[in-house]
Amino acid sequence: MLLRLLVRSTINRARDYAAYLMACIMAIVVYFCFTAIKTDPVLSKLKSAGERLIFGGTIQIASIIIILFAAFFLAYANLFFMKKRRQEIGMLSVIGVTRLQISVVFFAESLVIGTIALLIGLFFGIFLSKLFGMLLLRMMGISVAIPFLISWGAIKQTTITFGLLFLLTGLLNSSLIFRYQLVDLLHPTEFSRKIRRPNWLTTIWGIIGIVLIISGYYLAERILVLMPELERRYGYGIDAGYLGAILWFEVIGTLAFFQAYTQIWLRIERHWKRLYYRGTHLLSVTNLSYRFKKNAKTLWMITILSAVTITALGSAAMIYTFSQKKLRENIPADIIYSKYQKKGVEQILRAHQVTPKKITETTYKIVDAQFELATPLLSDSMTRAGATGVLPLSRYNALMARQFKLPATPLRPNEAIAMIDLPLTMIKMPHHKRLAHANQQGIPLQIKQPELPQLRIIHLRRLFPNGVSVNFYGSLNMVAVPDQYYDQIKPATIDHVYALDLTPKQRRDKKLMKSFFKLSQDTKKRSYLTAVRNENGFKRYRVTTKEERSGFVRADLLLRKPNQDRANANFGFYMYIALFIALTFMLATGSIIMLKQLSEAQEEILQYKTLKRIGMTYSEIKRTTYFQILIIFLLPIILGTLHAIFAIRLLSLFLDNPGLQLVYIVCGIFIMIYFVFYLVTAEIYNRIVNIPLNDDALY
Repeated sequence: MLLRLLVRSTINRARDYAAYLMACIMAIVVYFCFTAIKTDPVLSKLKSAGERLIFGGTIQIASIIIILFAAFFLAYANLFFMKKRRQEIGMLSVIGVTRLQISVVFFAESLVIGTIALLIGLFFGIFLSKLFGMLLLRMMGISVAIPFLISWGAIKQTTITFGLLFLLTGLLNSSLIFRYQLVDLLHPTEFSRKIRRPNWLTTIWGIIGIVLIISGYYLAERILVLMPELERRYGYGIDAGYLGAILWFEVIGTLAFFQAYTQIWLRIERHWKRLYYRGTHLLSVTNLSYRFKKNAKTLWMITILSAVTITALGSAAMIYTFSQKKLRENIPADIIYSKYQKKGVEQILRAHQVTPKKITETTYKIVDAQFELATPLLSDSMTRAGATGVLPLSRYNALMARQFKLPATPLRPNEAIAMIDLPLTMIKMPHHKRLAHANQQGIPLQIKQPELPQLRIIHLRRLFPNGVSVNFYGSLNMVAVPDQYYDQIKPATIDHVYALDLTPKQRRDKKLMKSFFKLSQDTKKRSYLTAVRNENGFKRYRVTTKEERSGFVRADLLLRKPNQDRANANFGFYMYIALFIALTFMLATGSIIMLKQLSEAQEEILQYKTLKRIGMTYSEIKRTTYFQILIIFLLPIILGTLHAIFAIRLLSLFLDNPGLQLVYIVCGIFIMIYFVFYLVTAEIYNRIVNIPLNDDALY
């Protein structure tokens, strides 16, 4: 009897479990593929730019995230299914089936569904693991052939992990049977559909929600203005409180938005008679009021999860854009090297019989100089003093045109350009009166040599000729001055930097690049900058190949392609992880909304049959259902996307506003996936409720 009951129950509920199964299978496939990467003999030994890529730790963290989210989803979905089947449990109790027998049936049913999901997930995981591995290599920009292998270790680990999860889920379902009273089981949970006017508490709570959300956005947008002021008053410990306030404002504000503000908004629509009584809008507003009241916490949870997912993906995309931008700025030629590496570079070129496309030499005068920057990050101005590389304006313009395609910058005899390795968002703050005044007047620049007049900096730039990395660490100032002024400077040290451009064929020469990479790793061929004071009290600098305690070191040989390959490999790997975790999140959250809506559709069949009897057509009901489902899907995604955009915008302020085009593409893809969920849910919902009067619901 129990076996027949189990088989019938599983078959009858197969359609209800479709979305649940799909999310479980996706989580199993992703977890299996992540685990297979760790054990793959090819992927586990990958190298980029001569360095071995370590996957284990990151994949382990990603696997734990997937397991935790899968556990949450399984618990939530099963609680939802159990609530939906309360009357079924009550009817079984009435006809004489004991609670122990019912719990055994539900436990076995959970194991059957879990076993089916595990078998299908492992099947697709085994056959997709090579495809996922190839996708990983493609995203990392690495060309390596990988064989098709069945990872028995990954199969074992996946089976044990998800087997335990499904076992715990079955035990949870069994324990719930004993918590219900028979009287409660025979009566469905009542949730009032009566539309009440929002009371004053609801109104206040809704207004608080909107105020909290807007306040969080304001704090995020003005972080570089408000946080420094708070730091000066209360110390750096206030930073955690500031960021925590933004987070909690959005979390609590979102909950209040769905619990109260939606009711206020729908109440306003009911007073807007021309819209309220147009077509079937009256029915839509009534149903939406009920849905928001019933599903407020679910929609709140999905909004937060969506915001976290979009933020993670968008941040990864933005960091990639930032890293590519920084790489182009830091190494604007194929090879950048100092005069101390010149001999080694020339030897490699001769050994490989390579004639470079172009070699550009730049001469710097290293002097002691000082200027101050107004910034809202500090109560006083920021002093930039010490060793400063000076180059003539004509050379600066030529280098910027060649390396960055920038137009020439004219200067008057008393003007200068300063290059600083700081995000300009922290220097050129909008709406800051003190800084605006400083920019209009120019920033005083004093080169500490007798008889040299003071200059005024009228341009602040982050782009360094030949890149910032070839400068000495701890001494990153550089200025461009008029040629006549440059000729008057008497330096103690003249530094030489070379920029070498290769042809595309030469860049692809692995032996050549390997030789250059080996030379760049030679720590014995590094130069150091040291300072001594002269008789006038001014510092004078010298460059030496001997390491001294007080000296600044630099990278004397920089290679663009190996650094680019390593950056692409690292980003491709982390983006791969983020994409599949996000896909699992999206599938699970979309499934939760779908399950909730389809459950409510079963409850509303009689309501829509009544509407058909009083004259509503098939197309009117379809339009109404599609509109209601659209609002339920749309609001969490819109609000979650807004949260994510401001979070990403906050991060971008610290990354000097890199391009956000890739972020918008990621957000667009995320919304498109949810739109597919919406279309599928709306179509199934319509097929359930919009049926002929003499038919039963089938989907």
